[in-house]
Amino acid sequence: METEESPVPTPRYSKVVKGSVQVASDMGHSYVGVEHLFLAVIRERAAVPTQVLAGLIDLDQVEAALLGEMGSAGYRGQTPPPSTQ
Repeated sequence: METEESPVPTPRYSKVVKGSVQVASDMGHSYVGVEHLFLAVIRERAAVPTQVLAGLIDLDQVEAALLGEMGSAGYRGQTPPPSTQ
């Protein structure tokens, strides 16, 4: 009888997730958001999605733009939006 097992994370997946935590920590953030995960993905140049993206766009420009956005006054991170009432 076969049993279904949950998918097992690969070493590269674990490396990217740990990298996203490190990115957040390095930025002084108390949370890990999609933006941190995306930075970790594009910094892991051996990852298949990163290689596909690199064939379509300049990853250094994407990283710089994302860091610029995250460093801007308009970046809200995990701050809740202002109340409209």
